[in-house]
Amino acid sequence: MIVAINTNLISKEDFVVIKHLFQILKEYEIKITVSKELNGFLKKYKYSNNFPDVFENSQDLRDFKVDFFISIGGDGTFLAALLYIKDSGIPVIGINTGRLGFLSYNPTNTIRETIKSLINKNYEIENRCVLKFDTNKCIFNNDNYALNDFTIHKRDNSSLTAITMYLNGDFFNTYWGDGIIVSTPTGSTAYSLSCGGPIVFPESNNFVITPVSPHNLNVRPVIVPDNVEITFEMKSRERNFLISLDSRYKIINNKIKLKILKAPFSMKTVRIKGQSFSGVIREKLMWGKDRRNF
Repeated sequence: MIVAINTNLISKEDFVVIKHLFQILKEYEIKITVSKELNGFLKKYKYSNNFPDVFENSQDLRDFKVDFFISIGGDGTFLAALLYIKDSGIPVIGINTGRLGFLSYNPTNTIRETIKSLINKNYEIENRCVLKFDTNKCIFNNDNYALNDFTIHKRDNSSLTAITMYLNGDFFNTYWGDGIIVSTPTGSTAYSLSCGGPIVFPESNNFVITPVSPHNLNVRPVIVPDNVEITFEMKSRERNFLISLDSRYKIINNKIKLKILKAPFSMKTVRIKGQSFSGVIREKLMWGKDRRNF
């Protein structure tokens, strides 16, 4: 078995976790390749082992014949895995050293059990919808994919923006407010949730459209099938808007055409048997903990 490992902004506490993971992988004779970023952190901490195979992109992962991609960190690190694996089909599993961990939900004190589950094939693969950002400009260096969400947000002042949305070319609504979010089911527990959007199960095959601080009391989040093409036109007293794909963002002007559609590939994530989306929601949001239940 070969695993690829990535982490971001490594701390001393993270380094302890990574060394523990390396030791367990060595015990089970699992080959390791690390990201260029992680390799840099290991040199900073003067870690003695050398990893000859350091990956920078999805082609490297294909060439190294990686079986699993392990993300160590929080959900932001897990989202960054998408830019490495792209359409390679390599399953991703997260070990949580961050805060909530809706995606990276395997705790650090179960690393050994997690690795044994991979070896014994005691897991299931979930196919998570990925959205694609399509435009007539090169804005995100052609890495136009997101696992969580795409957003448009005002930037320069407190004035309302007017964002007109079309579904498959048909006018749907003009949203007056601070902005708008297009979320995948995976991203429904992120920014969209903060703005009043619904939680959607990962296999639901849809997008959630959630307005940010709408100035119309009758405007609410809507769920649309993920086979629609969503296009936008923006108006504001200022010319610039902020757009984002997961944790990446850019400033654009209102002349740029924007389209969101489902990507031609999904992201495969590993779920150890016994884990479930319902269980993660109950744990992270403390559902079912109401004292009246007991």
